[in-house]
Amino acid sequence: MRLTLLLLISITFNVFAKTPPSIVFYYNDVDSVRELINYDRVVVNANLITDKQIQTLHTAGSLVFAYLSVGEYDGEILPSTLASASPAKNENWQSHAMMLSSPAWQKHLLAEAKKVTKRGFDGLFLDTLDSYYLFTDSEKEQTLQQQALAKIIDSLYQLPTHPKLILNRGFEVIPQIKAPIYAVAAESLYDSYHPVDQTYHKVSESDRNWLAGKLAEVKARNIETIAIDYIPASERERQKDAAQRLLDEGYTPYISDGLLYEFGTSTIQPVAKRVLGFYDSQYGAMNSSQCHRMMAMPIEYKGYVPDCQDVNNFNFSQVDISRYAAVYTWLEQASFQRVPALSLWLDTVIFKTPVLFINQLPTDNALLARLGIQNSGDLSGKITLKVGHAWLRNRYPLRFSQFETQAKITIDKNTITPLITIEDQQQNTSTLFFKAGWGGAILNPLPVASLANETEVWQIDPFRLVDETLQLPVIPAADATTESGRRILTSHVDGDGFPSKGWFPGKPYTAEVLLEHVFKKYTLPQTVSVIEGEVGERGLYPKESPQLEAIARKIFKLPHVEIASHTFSHPFFWDFDKVVDSSAYGENLPIPGYTVDYNNEIIGSIDYINKNLAPKNKKARLVLWSGKADPKEDILAIAEKANLLNVNGGNTYVVRGNDNFTQVSPTITWYPSAVHVYAPVLNENLYTNLWTEHHDGYGRAVETFQLLGEPRRLKTISIYYHMYSGAYPASLKGLTNVYDWAIKQKATPLYLSEYAERARTLYETGLSKTLSGEWLITSTGIKSIRAPYRLGYPVTPTSELAGWNQGPDGNYLMLTKTRTRLQFSTTQSNAPRLQSANAQLTKWLAQGSTIHWAFNSHVPFEMELTNMNHCTLRSNKTLAKTQLPPNRVRYQSNKNGVFQGTLNCNNL
Repeated sequence: MRLTLLLLISITFNVFAKTPPSIVFYYNDVDSVRELINYDRVVVNANLITDKQIQTLHTAGSLVFAYLSVGEYDGEILPSTLASASPAKNENWQSHAMMLSSPAWQKHLLAEAKKVTKRGFDGLFLDTLDSYYLFTDSEKEQTLQQQALAKIIDSLYQLPTHPKLILNRGFEVIPQIKAPIYAVAAESLYDSYHPVDQTYHKVSESDRNWLAGKLAEVKARNIETIAIDYIPASERERQKDAAQRLLDEGYTPYISDGLLYEFGTSTIQPVAKRVLGFYDSQYGAMNSSQCHRMMAMPIEYKGYVPDCQDVNNFNFSQVDISRYAAVYTWLEQASFQRVPALSLWLDTVIFKTPVLFINQLPTDNALLARLGIQNSGDLSGKITLKVGHAWLRNRYPLRFSQFETQAKITIDKNTITPLITIEDQQQNTSTLFFKAGWGGAILNPLPVASLANETEVWQIDPFRLVDETLQLPVIPAADATTESGRRILTSHVDGDGFPSKGWFPGKPYTAEVLLEHVFKKYTLPQTVSVIEGEVGERGLYPKESPQLEAIARKIFKLPHVEIASHTFSHPFFWDFDKVVDSSAYGENLPIPGYTVDYNNEIIGSIDYINKNLAPKNKKARLVLWSGKADPKEDILAIAEKANLLNVNGGNTYVVRGNDNFTQVSPTITWYPSAVHVYAPVLNENLYTNLWTEHHDGYGRAVETFQLLGEPRRLKTISIYYHMYSGAYPASLKGLTNVYDWAIKQKATPLYLSEYAERARTLYETGLSKTLSGEWLITSTGIKSIRAPYRLGYPVTPTSELAGWNQGPDGNYLMLTKTRTRLQFSTTQSNAPRLQSANAQLTKWLAQGSTIHWAFNSHVPFEMELTNMNHCTLRSNKTLAKTQLPPNRVRYQSNKNGVFQGTLNCNNL
């Protein structure tokens, strides 16, 4: 028998000699698919995933399977219509075993399958196929149930979508099934899980041999076999070894926890990219919390995903810690006291995942003692800095208020490294900032100070803080600043002031000034918006509306102008849960008889523009938020459901002399149902003291772009202003100076909508590693990856990557497809590659010694290639060629549009 088994394995292994596609079985809640997109195939509970998430998985190239329990009803209460169809109960899982021959049960299964396949699922994972053994004793009864089971499976395949079917065991009925079987899975070949006592065990040799024999029979039918074994994600290396063994034996592996609540290991192992942060909603919303405003940007820059959670609502009982690379808290002492579950949970993850405490330490003394920390009362009198001068930015000295007590924090210096220490007049010392093997802490009044002018400043370098304490591994970072190896350049205009008159001869409307001196002059992509309430007949100026609309039509007719809405009445505040002082502006434009209606602000204004102002060949599909630009998730969802992109908001404003990172926002605010894309850089209001002075001040935006481009490329070159910048000669001059500088940069101009499409997918870019150690990047929209120099040079074949360009902080890689495998080396490859282009790369396909390439350029086309000694380039349009040192070639055209051709190389 053993020789027969080995022979079968030997013969059928050749069928799957190529590494099979990865698979995940995940039955936990799905807040985001950013981990699931790492896998080629995804099996989920259909009730825990949204249609939008299914679409995102499809965008990533993943097949999505819905779990369907065929042999058991797993609801808590069995419906009366099915009561007679359940002769037994599965005590292990507290579910009801069902009689497969029951017409009522068959009808129920078919209805469930129809419901999920209509939602876009690619297939069904059929579980509990053997549960009839719980109530059948005789061979006759078992045969009856097996015949019914085969009939059920065949009927499921006959659904209109012909779903792919994965069976969980069901070995006895496979010969009877007429429908094509996509794959057969089996649990517990080597490692098992006992749900009753929640323990893990090794499978006995006899049980393993029996199951291996059954799977060998499946392989002999040329059906893929999937082996699901149970090892918790806390033992990642053991998972990896177990998966490799299964793969070597010819199985598609999946190794995870016993409840399949964690992201396990298949032919790939996901890299933990989330960083879990805690804030307290009693002090404000997530998007206004320090967790988001201060920490999200440096974490995002590292390539990780900031995941800010409200400590009051977080479910500490079901946390998949394997998806988190680190944890941080930015809380008050009252928050720790009010939510003791946080300290209890931290006690379970400390020493396993790096933890950083910001502002305050937990109040649980037992937890502190375990960490090597003791709160020993308070300091008194004048407090001075003792150790840590090098950490502090000299511009913002550390000061202590005489009206606030300062805790005396003592640390175990055998396990903790002090970084900033203070002392009082009695020479009592306290450690404000320290790091340890478990993470670290930085305490009040660090790390951010509030100044008298109502601004905030980092007193230390936030990037260094993250590096020293959160211990985040260096990874390839999803990037929204760069396209085709060059920094992105966008331009967008809020519609405010369209009807205002400019201080120019003839008193033209400001929109006319911009039309003649900016929109027509600079033919790079420009996104221009209007406020319906300013230009439309329903608005403030019905008598002037025909003239204003005519100007808008002229602007929107320009071929390089993209159309956007700046809402109907320009709400100044989108979050009315906050107590706001609206006396300065009102709540929106004072349109007679109008009360803010968010559907009208978003969808209504878009419909007005498309019907009345847009030329036939283009439509508005972008909303530029107005006022404070702080919409909550429910308002964002209005735009999301209407398939509208959105931009504006954030806090990014730095100039020389005022270059603090507290004023640099992350790229987005991410919510499960929608994404808020921030303006990369704020508009001229910040450069002109809210338009009260220095009307040429927007010229300083060049400083902003320079500061945010080096030594770290944090933001795009984002020209952003209002219509009223056309009001004065000085403001127009400041604006055109910025344009003149921008068009001289080696950049890739994009429409704002194109930037938004990339930015909104930033956090849903998958990162994993194959069992052999290759990086695997899965993109749902991101086109650029920044590989920090510490990783080395990419040596991936041309078929995987178009190329890369050196930036100030790493190599910027150009993705060509949804899934990209990467390897890195300390030496550069001499293979030909794309170094950069000022256009969107739409095709880079290597076939033998030929690369088929294509670009879409909004401006006169330019691209540079490296290692071209043995290559010949052909293009559909004439390109001028320039040889550049050391081994680089530039191709240029004086036209924009679609460029495509081939690159034939002998050294591919």
